[in-house]
Amino acid sequence: MATNATTSSSLTNLTSTLLSGSINFAGLGSGTDFNKIVDQLVKIESIHKTRMETWKATWEAKITSMTALNQRLNAVEEAAGAMDTSAEFMALSASTSSSSVATATTTTGATQGAYRLTVGGNVPQILRSAGLASSSTTAVSAGGGTMILRVGSTDYNVTLTGGETLAQLRDAINAQASGAVTATIEDDGTGSRSQHLVLTAVTGGDAGRVDVVQNPTLLSFDSHDAALASSSLGVGVSVAGQFTGDKADGSVATYSFTIQNVSGGGTVGADSFEISWTRSWDGGPASTATVITVPADYQPGDSIEVEQGVYIQLQAGTVANGQTFTVNAYANDIDDAELQKWSGTSAVTTSGNYQGSVSKTYSFTVMSSGAIASGGGDTVVLRWTDSLGRTGTVSVSDSDQTYSVEQGFSLKLSQGTLVAGDTFQVNVFAPVQQQGQDKGLAQATKVVHQGFADKDTTAVTTANATFSYTYNGNKIDVGVPAGTTLSQLATLINVDSDNPGVNASIINDGLGLPNSYKLVLTGKNSGAQYQISNVSHDFSGSSFSSGGELGGGFDVTQLATNSMIKVDGYPSGASNYLQRSSNSIDGVINGVTLSLHDAGSTVVTVSVDTNAIKDKIEALINAVNYAQSYIREATKYDSSTGESGVLIGNYSYYIIKSRLDSTLNQSIAGLVDGQDTFTHLSQIGITTDPNNEGTWTIDNTMLSKALALDPEAVANLFINNPTKGSTGAAQRVYKETKALTDSKTGMLNVLIENYNDIITDIDKRIESEEKRLELYRQRQIERFARLEATLSTLNAQSSAVDSAIKQLPGNKD
Repeated sequence: MATNATTSSSLTNLTSTLLSGSINFAGLGSGTDFNKIVDQLVKIESIHKTRMETWKATWEAKITSMTALNQRLNAVEEAAGAMDTSAEFMALSASTSSSSVATATTTTGATQGAYRLTVGGNVPQILRSAGLASSSTTAVSAGGGTMILRVGSTDYNVTLTGGETLAQLRDAINAQASGAVTATIEDDGTGSRSQHLVLTAVTGGDAGRVDVVQNPTLLSFDSHDAALASSSLGVGVSVAGQFTGDKADGSVATYSFTIQNVSGGGTVGADSFEISWTRSWDGGPASTATVITVPADYQPGDSIEVEQGVYIQLQAGTVANGQTFTVNAYANDIDDAELQKWSGTSAVTTSGNYQGSVSKTYSFTVMSSGAIASGGGDTVVLRWTDSLGRTGTVSVSDSDQTYSVEQGFSLKLSQGTLVAGDTFQVNVFAPVQQQGQDKGLAQATKVVHQGFADKDTTAVTTANATFSYTYNGNKIDVGVPAGTTLSQLATLINVDSDNPGVNASIINDGLGLPNSYKLVLTGKNSGAQYQISNVSHDFSGSSFSSGGELGGGFDVTQLATNSMIKVDGYPSGASNYLQRSSNSIDGVINGVTLSLHDAGSTVVTVSVDTNAIKDKIEALINAVNYAQSYIREATKYDSSTGESGVLIGNYSYYIIKSRLDSTLNQSIAGLVDGQDTFTHLSQIGITTDPNNEGTWTIDNTMLSKALALDPEAVANLFINNPTKGSTGAAQRVYKETKALTDSKTGMLNVLIENYNDIITDIDKRIESEEKRLELYRQRQIERFARLEATLSTLNAQSSAVDSAIKQLPGNKD
């Protein structure tokens, strides 16, 4: 009976498993793998699902094909759109008669022709003063004196008696310094201080640069905005730095210096002495005297700080008590504001001292309306654009506050209203209008220090200090900790977050001298506005000099300069040039970019580039063939294999091919046989090849001859020509493909959307079928589970009968 108990237990377990829904047939009851039988039955039952999946794959393949054809049609559209106007089709190229002087390339908008380009050589320097209201009544030389103009090593003295007007100063210079400069008066046409004295160097190039080393007038001709006015010293005196005195205090500050308390023999660099100085604005009362002590260990040529950016340098020699010299410092380089459209009640006052190195005009626009009040009112934004194309904004609200624009130029708005859209302009001036250059090429500035003993051992300062320089009119201060070496100073300059574009490096002159290691500052930008100037430091405890023409121990080895060109003789006058900050120039010849290489003259020729035109035509025809070959492949039928393309019989593909062929096959409406050289693409060698499935081909010989004969007539076959009222093949192709590929209404995109809807419906059907198949599987599992249970019972009963028979008497088995 043990067997029956076992059988009963097996049935119980099987029933429990069946009810749990987790059945695994081991074949123990029957020896049959019912899992495989169920899988096969489900597979047979899945034939409808399989058909739907195949059907879905067919639609997906069609979408893939249509997406690919859309991409090819987009390529056709792009190729056609790049040549459907005259400017696009008539590809022009530029060449120069002397590539060593300049090379040229064309862009859209170029015009055929020849242009004479001159890159300046031996360009004369032009200095231009700030303006005066009158050239005949305003005195520019109050007390007389001697104006000294230096060209190379030659000085030209201009004696002034005092009270000279601008016109009289011009005449005196022309009479007494004719070998140095030619002086003229220029009226800039503005309403504020329009009269300017212009000094043009007689000798061109670097050698002809003019320095006004002594200037008793009220006009600045020096980038320092300060100049020696007179001197009775027995040693040379020069001025360094850049005056930062405010226009609000006056136009010209005169510093009067007196030597006093001289020790010993008064030898500069060996004996100590004092310099007492006072300042007066515009001839007014003098300030309280300030005393500077010059120590016995002063290094001749080093800079001595006065105030407001002014430094003086004394050369070797002897001084004596009572000797004097004067320095004029100028704050007259910012004009008053010129109101243009102005409906507000607030008044604009300019102030500051312009620190930039090129003259320019700032144009301001009031961006929002508001009221300016004492202590603060509405915040109003002023947007400015300068004549170099740079832009910025200034936010104003307080009539008591002065607002910085940039480069030392500031504004103040009085209490009142500002109205959106109102505009005004301000002119600012720098003395150098045109730099004297051997070659009229743009370059970046480079200044070099007078030298130091080593770069990694000796400290340039033994106390915390500041190193300062001005670049593009912006003063930069770099903190220098005590113990900093020359290499570390260069690193501090380079990594300074305020660095506006200056690279510091060190060169060793190889002479093994105590000053062989030179700190070099190089501007990263070309153009005259990017000068390095006004270098200073307050280092102590080392021999790091502070002299040089820029101060701080630095001399200019390369000025930042503009490129200088003339086009077809413009601008007129031997000394005048168009100036740009780069050697890559556009905008002077329409659609042409010039690359300057050397001084000299060359002819720039802009002509039809037939090779480029042929490339565009070939690009269009190749794009059409690429699309059409894809259509043929997708709609083909191979009778030998019975294989067909994924879209055989699809009407959309045939329509697209027909439309593309039609745009190229038809004569060009608006062109007339007998009047126009060409009216059909076949006349220039563009036809279909019947032996190559209608592929479009180009007869290069015919096309070349057509372009040589009449390139404009060839263009009319492709472009939209409003004058003739013709629509060329490229324009037709562009419009056709643009319509065909429209994201909403394009033929293929509409079909793709429909096909995606079909696929969505198929997916729903497949999902439903998968649910039915799962139910079918469960039913089969249940059936075979019951069969397995029955077979197990029968097997158990058979085993019990066999066992009973074996126990019968007489049974010997």
